[in-house]
Amino acid sequence: MTIKLKLISLLLLFFFVLLNIYYTYAFLYGTDFSKLDADPMPQLHQLIILSAIGFLFVCNGIYCYIVKPHSIITERYFYLMFAAGLTISSAIPSGIENVVGRPLEIVVALLTTLFLFHFFLHFPVTTKPNFFKHTYVFLRCLILFVASAYLLSIIIFRNIYNPLAELLRYFIIIFIIFALTLCFILIILLLKSNSSMVKNQLYILISSFFLSFFPVICFSLIPYIFFDSQNHIPFYYSIISVIIFPFSVTYMLTRQDIIDVRLKVIPIISKMGTGLLSLILTNALFFVWFQNHLNPFYRINLLIITGIVLFHIFSRLFTSWSNRRMINKAQEIKREKHLIMQQVFNGQHLKSCSRLIINLIHQTTEINGACLVWKQKQIPKIYFSTGIFTNDVLTHEILNRINYEQREQIQKRLSVVILPFSDQGTIKGWIFLGQKKNGARFDKNERTLIEGICSDALDLLKSSVVLSQMGSELEKTRNQSYSHEHFNRLLMNTLDENKRNLSIYLHDEVLQNVILLENRIDSLHSSHKMDDSAYHEVKESLMNTIYEIREKSRELHPFIVEDLGLEQSVQAIKKRLQTNYNVIVDTDYKLGMKIIPKTIELAAFRIIKELLYNSIKHASAPLVAVSLKCVDCYLIIIVSDHGKGFDLSSALNATSGHIGLLSVQKSVDLMNGLCEMNTSPGNGTTIHITLPLDWNDERDNQYHLN
Repeated sequence: MTIKLKLISLLLLFFFVLLNIYYTYAFLYGTDFSKLDADPMPQLHQLIILSAIGFLFVCNGIYCYIVKPHSIITERYFYLMFAAGLTISSAIPSGIENVVGRPLEIVVALLTTLFLFHFFLHFPVTTKPNFFKHTYVFLRCLILFVASAYLLSIIIFRNIYNPLAELLRYFIIIFIIFALTLCFILIILLLKSNSSMVKNQLYILISSFFLSFFPVICFSLIPYIFFDSQNHIPFYYSIISVIIFPFSVTYMLTRQDIIDVRLKVIPIISKMGTGLLSLILTNALFFVWFQNHLNPFYRINLLIITGIVLFHIFSRLFTSWSNRRMINKAQEIKREKHLIMQQVFNGQHLKSCSRLIINLIHQTTEINGACLVWKQKQIPKIYFSTGIFTNDVLTHEILNRINYEQREQIQKRLSVVILPFSDQGTIKGWIFLGQKKNGARFDKNERTLIEGICSDALDLLKSSVVLSQMGSELEKTRNQSYSHEHFNRLLMNTLDENKRNLSIYLHDEVLQNVILLENRIDSLHSSHKMDDSAYHEVKESLMNTIYEIREKSRELHPFIVEDLGLEQSVQAIKKRLQTNYNVIVDTDYKLGMKIIPKTIELAAFRIIKELLYNSIKHASAPLVAVSLKCVDCYLIIIVSDHGKGFDLSSALNATSGHIGLLSVQKSVDLMNGLCEMNTSPGNGTTIHITLPLDWNDERDNQYHLN
């Protein structure tokens, strides 16, 4: 099936290229284009521009489909892009009544509206209010009716340019505006019930939506409907902005990067919106006051836009110049804070403490210098020195003598005072003091004050050392924790990717070969080259093999979760279990419009599947209840039955053989979730699982920042 779809996509691309070659050929040789009022070259340029834009649409759809060929969403996106590309490239041929371009543009434009609404019913989440689903059914019936009526009118009038065709152009514009409005409302509703990470991606979608379709609707479609058709910006100019939307959606479907839109995009959009609103109001006043002088209209608009741009540039320059001092001061404070934090983490707060202690001693008595030495790993280190100790020569001489000479001898010979930091008989460091500036000796009160300072300093320095060690250990433990968590996530993603690749290989290679072999055997049997008994035996064996390969492919990687989401996937497994086993699965969904990350959806689906099979296999319960709900930023899963129950302590033992429950517990732990199991023999089982939807994005960001 996948090979056929890829072949169809290539054939559609080939058809698109051939169609545009035909449009260009017909235009150049005038086969079908006979109503050119002036030089045909400008219209040829417009035709080439629109063909290039349509080609970009089609290529976007093909690229997205090639990257994710097994996704139903990307398949629908490809059909949307192909229909939109055909509509855009057929605009000019339709305008000059090409026999192919006019009907093709009308029919494909109607289908584009339908494909657009259908795509947004499943993107970025499949759960939507019933109103939108009913609206889609109504819109589909209406569009099919209108398209059929137009094709029937061609047969009746025997002319592609009939009264119904002109009326349909207005219907198409109304349908497009209606579908775009509903899609925009869907995106706005998603903003109310999702996390900040998801909102960032939705902001990208809203921004691209606005930037793409606002110029087309406001400058071309609305003036074309409500005003004179000559007073609107030509469609082939405003349509250029539409290429923003497919590139944005392709990025969202194929990439997983996170952009903080509120910091980067929204300020730009607000400024552009303010300027655009000012321009619209100015033009409205111009039309009211100068209705008879519209000749300089475009020049005045150009002058206004130039004035706005120059005002913005000069205001930026003036603001940066006037706020330079404040910015420099803020940057200086930021650098100081960063330096202090670095010093704290690197243990350099000991230097700050040492400086405070020495300054306090200088305030107590006037001396010609002081130095604080503290041992790190039994190695003396100078932390702060003043006066005669500044060049460290005297300090090193004292340290060299202190190991083999008496303290009193050193003090007398070098004219210094040595105050040791003694902690339970262990020397932690020293304070070296020079002489008093007046040459007098330290009196009793001064010695008492200095010794008190040294005693308090010892406690302070010991606390600083402990704090430094605790900070280092905490940082080391935190980094190890983040590294372990990050490794677990990478390991889980790698395992999922390997399972996905193996599932694709089984489905696309092994299964296709077995199906070809089955077709070959059918052919041999049809040509009477194989007897009936051998045929039926081999046929049954092949059918069992095909079934097992398909089941194993689904088990390795459930693609239905990627395409339709968690709710539809659980519903599918519910139907399968109720069909194959004598059990009723009662489901309750309260997910709302919350967008659940695919990693969480896949893990949750596997957990639910494992718990359901456990209930059927071990509990012998006729009814199993599954509840799914999103509360704040958490996904809550509750699976309960009234079966046999079991002894929880023995079941979670690694030697008990209950691999299913152990794997569930491990999966929940890897996602930083909580798993509560309430059970006892004869009283049934209730398993309550809570999974954070953004389970480690903030921690990963903090880990990389550190």
